[in-house]
Amino acid sequence: MLSVQPRPPVDYSLCNQTVTVYHQNDDKTVARTVYENAFLDFRKNQNINKTGSTESNSFLLVIPGSVSLSVGDKVLLGIGPTSIAWADYIPSKVPGLVVIKYVDPKYWRGVQCHVEAGG
Repeated sequence: MLSVQPRPPVDYSLCNQTVTVYHQNDDKTVARTVYENAFLDFRKNQNINKTGSTESNSFLLVIPGSVSLSVGDKVLLGIGPTSIAWADYIPSKVPGLVVIKYVDPKYWRGVQCHVEAGG
């Protein structure tokens, strides 16, 4: 008998944004995937130390389901171009572009329910 896993008690109604994820393969080709059910939140952080304060930017990306993201992938809010020059496609040149620094799959009852990534 096939067991059906109930849906996790998570509300994905805020995952209503479109993002484009670019991944560079081992052979240096670039794969492009568009996700239409994502949540991308940009954050500004204030770091205070002995010499003063500095501002830094970070982000949180949530994509429901079992998706494959990797550290180093590039993410653009919206639908991005179909092809890019990997080395030139950087956040300082492309508004809204971020680079993934960590990937954290989340599970419920042994099944991956979404992936969180950020930087």
